Amino acid sequence: MIAKKSELVKRKKSTKVYDPPTTLAFITPPCKTDLVQRDEYVQFVEPHREESAERIPQEEYDQLVEPYREAMTRLEVRMNGLNEDYRKKYRDYPIHNIQARIKSRKSIEKKLVSKNLPISAFTAKDNLTDIAGIRVICYFVEDIFSILTLVKNQTDLLILKESDYIHYPKESGYKSYHMVLGIPVYRIEGMQYYPVEIQFRTLAMDLWASMEHRICYKGETPDEITDAFTNYSLELSEMERRMKHLLDEIRKNNPQEPMQ
Repeated sequence: MIAKKSELVKRKKSTKVYDPPTTLAFITPPCKTDLVQRDEYVQFVEPHREESAERIPQEEYDQLVEPYREAMTRLEVRMNGLNEDYRKKYRDYPIHNIQARIKSRKSIEKKLVSKNLPISAFTAKDNLTDIAGIRVICYFVEDIFSILTLVKNQTDLLILKESDYIHYPKESGYKSYHMVLGIPVYRIEGMQYYPVEIQFRTLAMDLWASMEHRICYKGETPDEITDAFTNYSLELSEMERRMKHLLDEIRKNNPQEPMQ
């Protein structure tokens, strides 16, 4: 979905096309949907229907993702810059690493099929907000919210959507903080905002999600394995909490000083 800032504010909500509310920045507790969380960001459970033979031509796909790739790169550079500024000011860095990806042509087509939409680059542009995505892996939950505060202070970025799966975990045990940001991209025609999905996880959350994907990627999972992963999520959260406590105890005697 691509829109100029004025259009984002004026357009009304649609049942098929995601349009942000007039406030542009909002947060809602996640609700139950037909989503199945997997490590390739989000995969949708496809309805029982024959696989569509329609394809997006490669040339159209390449043209579609070009500005999204630029928006993703801009956001990745911005996040690295914030991490570096944080390190210089507090002699600490909240971000462990950043991963970036552009949705493949096949994934875009499957996503459109799952939403019962025509298979075309135009439809993808107007309906999908996760064509570009980055994942920010932090050390602790507190680091995530420190970075979130910095991101929300970036006046040239639009916050289109937020989903807090840290305070409101999924029943499976999945935890993360999701945002869709509108990133300004400049073209001959002028400036437009392109959505980039950004996920914030701690190292423990990323370990859980990666292993859940590795073990349960085939879909149907026995109840005992599902229950085990729910418990693992709680155990990892407790381990992370204890490690943060150790760090805080060490820093009581060795306070961090800003770099000159």
